[in-house]
Amino acid sequence: MITTRLLPLAALVATFATPAVVVTLSTPLLAGNGQAGIMFDLVAGGQALTVTGGALSLDAGSHSVEVYTRSGTVVGNLGPAGWTLISTINGVAGGGEGTQTFFDFADFAMAAGSTTGIYFNALAGTPVNYTNGVAVGGVVASDANLSIRSGFGRGSAFGGDFSPRNFNGSITYTVGAGAIPEPASWALLLAGFGLTGAVARRRRTAVSA
Repeated sequence: MITTRLLPLAALVATFATPAVVVTLSTPLLAGNGQAGIMFDLVAGGQALTVTGGALSLDAGSHSVEVYTRSGTVVGNLGPAGWTLISTINGVAGGGEGTQTFFDFADFAMAAGSTTGIYFNALAGTPVNYTNGVAVGGVVASDANLSIRSGFGRGSAFGGDFSPRNFNGSITYTVGAGAIPEPASWALLLAGFGLTGAVARRRRTAVSA
């Protein structure tokens, strides 16, 4: 009887243990312009996800790149307030226009439907290639889980801005294990643990009687 009652909980735990699906969403590599960096919005779809890395189109050579994030949109938030430096990566080898250089940076989570601003900044020179856009906030690339929006080219860290500019590169993310469960999922999981406790207490009471 106890085993039968625990089956729904076992199924729920199995759901949370499902291996993460790794996805790479790439933008067109049209280049045509460039500066020291680019900042833009990432908008999550109907599922929580975890961003784990990405790629830039960089001029040939070795570069040092900073990665900043902020909760919410980049629009109206071009200064350093509210931004967090999550990684500085040295020795990023650029391959020139029309190529992508993949690199790892600190993971960050996005809840379903949320917006996160991301900013890639090269510490020297203007090696970051991007493309002139149509409108800030326009969709540059998207799939079922994530969209990359048009944003702002930037001069040296939080320097002059140029808009609209389209990111040239990729964002890699996972959906599944390691992503944030939805509030309803947490509630279901907690309810399952509550059921486990209730069954255990009932069993102890029966044994004591």
